[in-house]
Amino acid sequence: MNKPEISFAGFSKWYEENKSDLLKEANKWKKQNEKLTSEFLTEWPLERLRTLKIDEYVIGKGSQNKSFCHEIENGKYAKMYLGIGGGNAGKFGIYWSKKAQTYYDQNNRAIPADELDEKFTLLKKDLFLIIKKGISSEFSDDVFNSSIRANSFFNRSALVTKLLCAYSKKEIFSGINMNKGKDLRELWDKLVKLNTNGWVYKQNFDITAAISNKYPELDGSLLSRILWQYRNAVLPAEDTNKSKLSADEKEKENMITYKNEYSTVVLNEKNVIFHGAPGTGKTYLANQIAADIVSEGRTTNVAKLTSEQKQRIGFVQFHPSYDYTDFVEGLRPATSDDGVVNFYLKSGSFMSFVEKAKAAKLVKGQDNFEEAWQKFFSEVTDQGITGTGYNELKTLTGKPIKNLVSYDRNGVQGVYPDKTKMYWNHDQIYRVYCGLPGVPKGGLDSYRKAVVSHLKAEFGLKPYKPAVVSESNEKKYVFIIDEINRGEISKIFGELFFSIDPEYRDNKEGVFTQYANLHKNTEEKFYIPGNVYIIGTMNDIDRSVDTFDFAMRRRFTFIEITAEESAENMNLNAEVKEQMKRLNEAIIKEGRLTTDYQIGASYFKNLVTPEITKEDAPLWNNKLYPLLKDYFRGEREAKSKLDKISKSYFSKNKEG
Repeated sequence: MNKPEISFAGFSKWYEENKSDLLKEANKWKKQNEKLTSEFLTEWPLERLRTLKIDEYVIGKGSQNKSFCHEIENGKYAKMYLGIGGGNAGKFGIYWSKKAQTYYDQNNRAIPADELDEKFTLLKKDLFLIIKKGISSEFSDDVFNSSIRANSFFNRSALVTKLLCAYSKKEIFSGINMNKGKDLRELWDKLVKLNTNGWVYKQNFDITAAISNKYPELDGSLLSRILWQYRNAVLPAEDTNKSKLSADEKEKENMITYKNEYSTVVLNEKNVIFHGAPGTGKTYLANQIAADIVSEGRTTNVAKLTSEQKQRIGFVQFHPSYDYTDFVEGLRPATSDDGVVNFYLKSGSFMSFVEKAKAAKLVKGQDNFEEAWQKFFSEVTDQGITGTGYNELKTLTGKPIKNLVSYDRNGVQGVYPDKTKMYWNHDQIYRVYCGLPGVPKGGLDSYRKAVVSHLKAEFGLKPYKPAVVSESNEKKYVFIIDEINRGEISKIFGELFFSIDPEYRDNKEGVFTQYANLHKNTEEKFYIPGNVYIIGTMNDIDRSVDTFDFAMRRRFTFIEITAEESAENMNLNAEVKEQMKRLNEAIIKEGRLTTDYQIGASYFKNLVTPEITKEDAPLWNNKLYPLLKDYFRGEREAKSKLDKISKSYFSKNKEG
């Protein structure tokens, strides 16, 4: 099939040219899909959604549970219309956490028991309402306008689109998630414009209606398959290769099972900060997740990663002296062989890591400028030594440029016609070679273009071809920022606040860094590719989460790691876990502090058995007691509180 134009007319031409083959394959797919849909409607009629019990709905209790969410994501109806696998279980609004043995919300937070019924009742109401209004084509209703009513399923387009297809009596929707990725959103926008009211759901309805009106043989069910093939046909070559994977390969690709439950949260949210009390193993957890992600679920142990995989994990620890030049880029001094101190631009820890992640996705271009330039520069230099200068260069109109000589000032090479003030340096000429202005206003670029033309004709300069991004490389990179709140966030990140936003990943428009004018390409902008994930850690008592930089807070998902959860994560001995629990309960009850001041399992992980007496308690005497003294420093009741907490810690049980 020829690559079609991205437009309604382009789709029409493509369909008419390939009609026979497309209909044959689509009808075969439709037959299988209709069987699944019929069984689904028998088992899960729309009215049943209003009376669901919570365990009939939630995912997370295993395949044997056969819940609504499990069956449409991973079970019997996973292949009905379109797949919605992957991502975070929070996409269903409420799910069951096996690890915590409780229900969690879409933000991956435990739902208090006294709030569960109210939350689930509202969730069922929202789900039923958006499906009911959608299959009736009531797109002007408030449920389809996020600025009026925050329906909790409005932004869950993959799930809602699948259900609209299944519950519609007529095939008025196609099984295409039109909100999946910027490129695909733009693709569908060129067929039928996206409206604010109704959003991608109305757009799906409008595209289906427009095509069905022109080609009556096509309904939404057939279009589910045909539009998917059209989508594959118009993708760039590297994406098309990916779309040609076999069905088994596609299924395998979407079924990576990660060992850590937070790994999918990081992959889905892009930026996550784990916060909690001291010693709750946040840094340990961050490293586990990073290993899990880069190994694609093989291991959570960094030591067991390959050397290549280890290179895809970055780590820094913020502190009050850490700044923009350490993190992004800045000038660094260097002493030359003759003792002269110069400053040069050096990438910081994060920029270096990001460039490494980009490089892993680059397809090599063509650029032999340095080789050609050195030959040319040497020739001009040699001719200048004899006193005659270089006289082979001509303007673009063929006029000779006489007596060309070279110069090298502070490491910057260049050439100029002798006894003139026209200086053309290496970096300016290179920018012209790359198709950019030599200087910001492009002044005298005709001469620089003449130099480039001469290098091609006489010194073997090849046409410039930039390295391009290959989407076929899906390697993931994880950057860990330990103690993220101990640095001055705004000062460290600077203009990168824009780039780290999950919505702007892979946005090559990017931002100019503070030192952009010193780059080889002054037009170069910085952006973060979609394969970079950021994990931060912070202790709540170092600085309250509420005072965390709000611009940064909006760009991160915050997840609390409690002391109790850390004990489970680190598999503490049952008796040691009980001693830790007594201590933390006493910190709240006797010390009258919040859970932010509880002490995590990292302090206890080397304790084989509980500490019995103060005389033989190195953990208590050397770590726990000094920390608690700091908690109560300056308080009048400090001694009394410490004595009570100590008594609880060394008691064999709560009553003791």
